[in-house]
Amino acid sequence: MSHTRKVAFSTAAQFIGKIIGLAISLTTIAILFRFLGVEGVGKYTTAFSYVAFFTLFADIGLGWTMLRELSIGQDKSKVFKNIFTFRMLLGIVVFTIASLAVWLFRYPVDVKMAVAVLSVAFFFQSLVSVAVQVYLNAYRMDIAVIAELGGKALILLGVYLLSIKGGSLSMVMLAYTLGCLLNFLLVWIFASKFVKVGLAFDMIYWKKVFRQAFPIGITLVFGFVYYKVDSIMLSLMKDMTDVGIYGTAYKILEVLQVFPALFLGASFSLVTRYVTTKDERAHSAFQKEFDFLALLGVPIVVGTIVLSEQIISFIAGSGGDFIHASTISIAGNPITAVTCLRILIFSVGVNFITSLYNFMIVSLGKQKEMIWPTVGFALFNIALNLYLIPKYSYFGAAFSTLFTEILVLSISRYIVNKHIPLKLYFNNLFKIILCGILMGAATYLLRYLGLELLVNLLISVVIYAVLAIAFQVIPKDMLKSLIKIKN
Repeated sequence: MSHTRKVAFSTAAQFIGKIIGLAISLTTIAILFRFLGVEGVGKYTTAFSYVAFFTLFADIGLGWTMLRELSIGQDKSKVFKNIFTFRMLLGIVVFTIASLAVWLFRYPVDVKMAVAVLSVAFFFQSLVSVAVQVYLNAYRMDIAVIAELGGKALILLGVYLLSIKGGSLSMVMLAYTLGCLLNFLLVWIFASKFVKVGLAFDMIYWKKVFRQAFPIGITLVFGFVYYKVDSIMLSLMKDMTDVGIYGTAYKILEVLQVFPALFLGASFSLVTRYVTTKDERAHSAFQKEFDFLALLGVPIVVGTIVLSEQIISFIAGSGGDFIHASTISIAGNPITAVTCLRILIFSVGVNFITSLYNFMIVSLGKQKEMIWPTVGFALFNIALNLYLIPKYSYFGAAFSTLFTEILVLSISRYIVNKHIPLKLYFNNLFKIILCGILMGAATYLLRYLGLELLVNLLISVVIYAVLAIAFQVIPKDMLKSLIKIKN
């Protein structure tokens, strides 16, 4: 099978898996939000944001370093065993600190208990994120997807049972822990098909890996600060209701952000090979990635803007708690989770393209050049949040996220073009935007006619696909390739 078809197969497996996983995650979130209420969602969001911050210190860039090491012809078993062992020991230290340090904050006791349980879940998930690089390198993400779906299904079952029988926030986190454990066990067992699994303690190799990973790790840490610290700052500066309103919109955001990483991760090994060998096909690959991400991102942004209220209602329930909950007003208009979602969805669109440049920076091996800019992004975001959150709460946090994402895109593009001038052509982009606007008009009309959300989404996707083919946004050779892969 050719590299292109391998990438297509791996991407297709991830895409189908993510669609199924998305359905499972949305169902889990819907049950949780109805079960926990606005304040409970605030506590849930606080616990997740807090532990997620420590996850970055357990990673320090080891995941992407492993993928790069596997991509350039190293001894795969040696790479896996050493980096996995390093990650495991680091995770034990980091998540122990996380579960103890939370008691220094003035969070409610149930939030602190939830953090302690969730730290175990994130420990297993951090090990999964390293092991998955083996499947990415082998273009067999179908196996990793099945393992992930198994874990998510177990989480859904646990949350459903808790919603019926009643349970605490810590019990919800226990369900997450069991799901993450199952995901890890499946990924670990099947990894033996591609590498020799086990532990290794090659200190010389650890030092080499650490030197490569550390710049990525610093970038990830400060990247978290500029993109997700808003929830933590909200939890420290406002009450749990504010965090719950913001967290409702942000949870949807997190679900949508998986798509660019899913595609770019599948093609990362191939693009890295093009870049490191100075193959001219790197330019063509970059253009195709840009067109694909635009093709995917535009309808997501447009559709979310048009259907934001229905999306929040579908996820959190139609009772009105999440739709109408508000602690601030601007010009007499209450600012709700719907308002936040309409702002944050623009940052998702920008992030699609930012991810493209960030992946290229790693492929080029120039991640060190992102350290100081990322520190600047973090300081910019913190300063903006310190100014906006006291005045505008979650409304200010949403704008802070958007402005920071635009800044990140500008700097990332500058760094890539400094090393490998990648001229983008926007002919397809303009046609994609036109298709998105036409689809948005149809989606609005269908909403006006009272169609249910899922029916509206399905029809809108079909309309957009037809428009994309009609305007020749999807090349004929791509359609032929897809048909061949299907056959």
